[in-house]
Amino acid sequence: MNFSNLVKKNPNAYITLKSRGNLSKISDYKKAYKCIKDSHIIDEAKYCEVHDVNNLDYVLHYLYYGINDSLDVQQSYTTDVFNLNFYKSEYNCDNPILDYVLKGFFKGHVINNLDNSYINTLETPLFSQYFSSEKSKVEDIVRDSYYITDKKTLIPYIQRESPIETDRIRVGVFTNDPFENLAPCPYIRLHALFSRLSESQKYTFFMYGMDSFQMMDINNILRTKLFDVVIVQRILPFLDILRVKCMEHGIKIIYETDDDLLGVEKNSPSYEYVNRVRDSISKFIDSADIITVSTQALASKFDKNKTIIISNYYVDSVFDINEDIKSEGKLKLGYYGTLTHSKDLFLIKNIILKLKEKYDFDFEVIGGFNESDNVNEEWFKAIELPADNMNFEKFMKWLSSNVNWDVCLVPLKDTPFNQCKSELKFIELAILGIPGVYSDMCVYNGVVEDGVDGFLAKTDDEWIGNIEKLISNEDLRRSIRINALDKVLRNYSIENRIEIWDDILSN
Repeated sequence: MNFSNLVKKNPNAYITLKSRGNLSKISDYKKAYKCIKDSHIIDEAKYCEVHDVNNLDYVLHYLYYGINDSLDVQQSYTTDVFNLNFYKSEYNCDNPILDYVLKGFFKGHVINNLDNSYINTLETPLFSQYFSSEKSKVEDIVRDSYYITDKKTLIPYIQRESPIETDRIRVGVFTNDPFENLAPCPYIRLHALFSRLSESQKYTFFMYGMDSFQMMDINNILRTKLFDVVIVQRILPFLDILRVKCMEHGIKIIYETDDDLLGVEKNSPSYEYVNRVRDSISKFIDSADIITVSTQALASKFDKNKTIIISNYYVDSVFDINEDIKSEGKLKLGYYGTLTHSKDLFLIKNIILKLKEKYDFDFEVIGGFNESDNVNEEWFKAIELPADNMNFEKFMKWLSSNVNWDVCLVPLKDTPFNQCKSELKFIELAILGIPGVYSDMCVYNGVVEDGVDGFLAKTDDEWIGNIEKLISNEDLRRSIRINALDKVLRNYSIENRIEIWDDILSN
């Protein structure tokens, strides 16, 4: 063996030779070599797929050549638990691996955004420490918890190879919204109910949102029966995989929705996306043991033998009941709604313009229009939306504190898709203390008693006449509000909805 090959086989000699007598660099590279080797930060086989090491020890090759690879290339041969981009961003360093083994580990730096400080030594493989530590921590948390939202538990749990024994029913809940910033649908239909139901200590709810999906190895989920029941709301990016895994392991499936997604019209902003995943949604619905919906009209779209109606309700954890209606200040009419409802709002444009010929009032709009609608603001006053306006909890508290309307208008086009909507606006307006005028269609005319707890309107004349009654009569506004609030408190209790879910999950 020639001198060159002898040096290549001797890490200390190679480092000394390459460092040209620099004692500090010799010390650092000898230490880095040992830590990288012992901790298996770099996978030898994967590294050799990228580099021809030419008989050189692969860690030595990395220290002198691979260290110049881009982070994406380095990640391809780095242990899965070390997220190089995360580490670089978090600690502002040029080379995460070298920084970690020489300084970061000793400062308590973490190596991914789910790191629970599970690395205790650089003398054994990082992944083994991760698996051993996370397995123990996850098991302890699952045994002691009834409502789990922390990704540091959710992600390792769903990728386990064996279940955690418990006498509780394990419920995996999946929604296509970030769980840390819940929109109205998952908040009302899932979170508010299950967080309260978890207090019974009969269940453990694992609450997965979009912010979890982005960090999971989707192909590596549910390798065993980790849940007794899986609940999916609306659409997921991995419906097919989840359905197959549930059926393989005998996990019950519940599909939850408050919209007829398969009936989304072509002019809807959601149509293109829904149409791409239509087949996956259909197969999941067909495989579901139970389907839960918000209205009778929506229930008629599904198999009646396995569909259960869980109506929407007053979410008492989000905003308080307003004391009374507005009784002073300039007359104000208002409207609020998501951008998908701009066509509904155009239904009352001419009505507002005609009323403005006779009355001095502001018509305030929150949300409502897309930029593509190209509307002028001559007939309404746009109210700037708050930050995080899709966060249901924050938005409703903001709305309650910022609107002082005398009347709220609730127009809704009478389309097959809209006919499956729920009366949620009626519930919210009763709590906000604002009497409403609603489109006379099935969503509202089965709930609103015309002239008693709200008004219904179809024609322009009916809209104008009913609005005039309310804006000219404060006592009528108050009686409408009192009756609406009484109906909501009697018929829209969260406790009743919790009982329905308790029956479904326990049976």
